[in-house]
Amino acid sequence: MSSAQERRNRQNIFTLIGALLASLAVVLVVVLISIRPDPTSRAEIDWHSVHNDTPNPALLVNPVFAESDGDWWANRADYRAGQNPEWYIGFVTPTNGFVAIHQFANGVSPEVAEALDDVVAVPVVIDGSTWTRYDRSSLESPGNYRNVYEITLPQGGILIVSGTANSAEIELVASRALDSLSMQPTEEDK
Repeated sequence: MSSAQERRNRQNIFTLIGALLASLAVVLVVVLISIRPDPTSRAEIDWHSVHNDTPNPALLVNPVFAESDGDWWANRADYRAGQNPEWYIGFVTPTNGFVAIHQFANGVSPEVAEALDDVVAVPVVIDGSTWTRYDRSSLESPGNYRNVYEITLPQGGILIVSGTANSAEIELVASRALDSLSMQPTEEDK
């Protein structure tokens, strides 16, 4: 190999290394100047306010947690009208688990019904009320429906409490949700 060829080969290697270092420098600058959200911030939703703005709030659950229950907060709360009206609250538990409340007026949404099709139902009693429990934790991708508790409400509709949190936290939300229906004033009380 001639000296001119050796020089060109070395120059190609130096050019390649230089381009690689320049690319890494650009990536480093982009990472350093990118705005990232504060991981300690919480996007809290006041579910009580959203509850009060829904149609017929007296028919919808509005759980209240005691101070001894720990620091519960909602990251989503909304009411969806339509064929299967749904009142939904998503909670982050004191242990950073997730628990969701789905209250349906006219039957369960197809998404939730599909999630419950693939597991066996087992009755469980929570504070004197019999719920149906679906344990989906053995499935490959249970999502937010890892543990699901379902009850038919006396005034009509179905209440589902599900999540990735431990069973004790999900059962606490189920209890607080059901208790909230008996605590709300009825038309006769007004």
